[in-house]
Amino acid sequence: MEKQRLFKMTMVDRNFLMQGLRSYAVSVQSALIRKTMAVTGGKLFLDESEYEYAVRGINNLRDAYLSAGRSSGGIDRALFKLMNSKYKRAPVR
Repeated sequence: MEKQRLFKMTMVDRNFLMQGLRSYAVSVQSALIRKTMAVTGGKLFLDESEYEYAVRGINNLRDAYLSAGRSSGGIDRALFKLMNSKYKRAPVR
């Protein structure tokens, strides 16, 4: 068991995360995209590097929305929820 961040996400949060990760594509993130797609119960465990990629991806999506003059309310909520995620003990992968 190791400590990882638990991101309790809804379908909307998952969609924002997927969209942010796709626009901020790095080879390491392809594993994170597959991991996010495989989550069924809404509980995504993230290690520190995955957490950083997720925050950067959602933040870049937020910046793109703001630069296009679109509302970023839902993205802000998903980013806030991700940044306030707590550490939980997760099974070692």
